[in-house]
Amino acid sequence: MSSDQHKSGQGSAIWAKDLGKAYEMYDKPIHRLCDLILPGKKRYSEFWAVRNVYLDLPHGSTVGIIGENGAGKSTLLKLLTGISKPTTGEVHVQGRMASLLELGAGFHPEFSGRENIYLNCSILGMTEAEIDERYDSIVAFSELGEFINRPVKTYSSGMYVRLGFSVAASVDPDIFIIDEALSVGDEHFKGKCINRLNEFRDSGKTIIFVSHDMGAVKSMCQHVILMDRGEILEQGSAEKVADEYLKSAKARGNERLSTINKGSGEYPRWGTGEIEVTRLEMVDDKGQPGHVFNSGAPFSLRLHYLCHEDAHNPVFGIGLYRSDGTYINGSNHHWRDTPIVFHSVPAGEEGLVEMSFDSLPLLEGEYYITTFLYDHSKASPTAIDHQEHALTFQVVDPRHHQHGLLYLPTRWSVQRGSSGTCQESPS
Repeated sequence: MSSDQHKSGQGSAIWAKDLGKAYEMYDKPIHRLCDLILPGKKRYSEFWAVRNVYLDLPHGSTVGIIGENGAGKSTLLKLLTGISKPTTGEVHVQGRMASLLELGAGFHPEFSGRENIYLNCSILGMTEAEIDERYDSIVAFSELGEFINRPVKTYSSGMYVRLGFSVAASVDPDIFIIDEALSVGDEHFKGKCINRLNEFRDSGKTIIFVSHDMGAVKSMCQHVILMDRGEILEQGSAEKVADEYLKSAKARGNERLSTINKGSGEYPRWGTGEIEVTRLEMVDDKGQPGHVFNSGAPFSLRLHYLCHEDAHNPVFGIGLYRSDGTYINGSNHHWRDTPIVFHSVPAGEEGLVEMSFDSLPLLEGEYYITTFLYDHSKASPTAIDHQEHALTFQVVDPRHHQHGLLYLPTRWSVQRGSSGTCQESPS
């Protein structure tokens, strides 16, 4: 490509220079009216959702855009698709473009799915004859069945995604831009969409998509863009940039959860008080405390205690819960094949009780811990120091090899007739 072509974006699927989008932020609605009636003095502040963006994406590339919520990813896509007008800079697009951005965008709620197919395909440049020809395949891919003749205002968010993706994919675009809409779809349909995107990629189409699924980003994308606070923080190979994002997300997660865990006091705590759990901490395999941990990595939970009065047969335990309150596991040092027994604890004693996992079995999500400290010297165990929702933590899973709540060690094998047996090697 010549330097003149490069400067103007010729030969690129999408080319953008100094791209920026600023929004006017008013403290009060009346100030907006005052600016219209009495121009001169500005009564707003500018918020730059995107700024200083340069892109040169060749035809046939597959590009992922990643970043925290509010990083400017969706705004950038709106600028590239022409939905929003840039405040600064310019964008050049070569080829037919289709996009799936916000749920329900471009659909008339009172129209049926069938009517919206004809409306949207017409907007995307298809003739009525082309729509007639592809209508059955669009409906078949969406799997909406009889719902195709019902108003889309009756659709669930997943049904919106089915219709939107089916319409956008039917146009056979040169450039396909897709936001995080697929994250609300079910696993079956999401798999169909990923397969269709792979077909587009293999046929030389250009794909740009926003996703928080690092597994999908690494497997599909040749190039990844990391955004932060409206600007491109890093560009490069999927492996390099996705790993950088995971490190950044882990650091921010630790910072956020540290603030949550320090400030709390909103959850109940009760007990007789002979022993106090003075500190609860979670540490990784290097002994470093934190609040964000990798699925499958070694992990320990430490309860530091101080005895205020003589106590007999205290038992320390924990309850592990998902953020929605689902009870995952309860454990203590007494319910063991070889129990650890505190026969007596004198006043003034300080100590540490630790529970460790060789491999953290939780999959990606947010969780919390409730701590139990009970007197088992009595017929009915009595609370000494019970803390509900004592600590919140997060698990990240860069591999995305499984879905759900727990990681289950498995081994797969395949028998293919005369081709023999293929067995997975132990990990």
